[in-house]
Amino acid sequence: MKKTLFIVSIILGMFSVSLAQAQREKSVGPKFYSDFKPVVGGWAEYQMSESGRPTSKMKIAIVGKEGDAYWFETIIETKQEGRTISKMLVSGNPEDPKNIKRIIIKMGNEPAMEMPVQMMQGSGEEEEKGKTIDKGTESIKVPAGNFTARHIQYQFEDFVEDTWIHKDVALFGVVKSKSKDSELVLLGYGAGAKTQLTETPQKFEMPQMPPIPSRPPKKK
Repeated sequence: MKKTLFIVSIILGMFSVSLAQAQREKSVGPKFYSDFKPVVGGWAEYQMSESGRPTSKMKIAIVGKEGDAYWFETIIETKQEGRTISKMLVSGNPEDPKNIKRIIIKMGNEPAMEMPVQMMQGSGEEEEKGKTIDKGTESIKVPAGNFTARHIQYQFEDFVEDTWIHKDVALFGVVKSKSKDSELVLLGYGAGAKTQLTETPQKFEMPQMPPIPSRPPKKK
């Protein structure tokens, strides 16, 4: 149970609206500076590294559609935790918790669990702070190849992050993201992604707190 809640906090951090909080405290997940452009089958895979933490891989993909909403799947793999899959039905940018209609999480060989949407929506939307600077177009090389990408720099207090985006990269366009303590680089992208989470999920039930016993009235 505690491990499940921990993974939920990681997912929340990944899509936190506040970049500084997400990078400093919760995850190395990319901040998406371009529009969310879902196309069923589109995918992008990244290598993530952060000071004091082992290198991990993350793959994001659109693996289906229901009405006007899309199934947005994230796979994170680390040597310690193995593979964690989250699958969210979203009606818009997954960075905004209000767009999340369903969320399913599977950790390693554990059964898939469908989490209450309120756990995501309840995280709240923080006001964006800092400033974003467009530094123009640059040539950049990553494992996925060479790109002529738009360079965006985010500044907040002593935190600075540089991100390069390209319109052809699936979903959000992130090619590389780098700050003082973390780096994310594109390993590959393309089409034809299929969901890796096919089992019927169990419903996650929040544990009920025992009622607090009432105190007997004081004797006069």
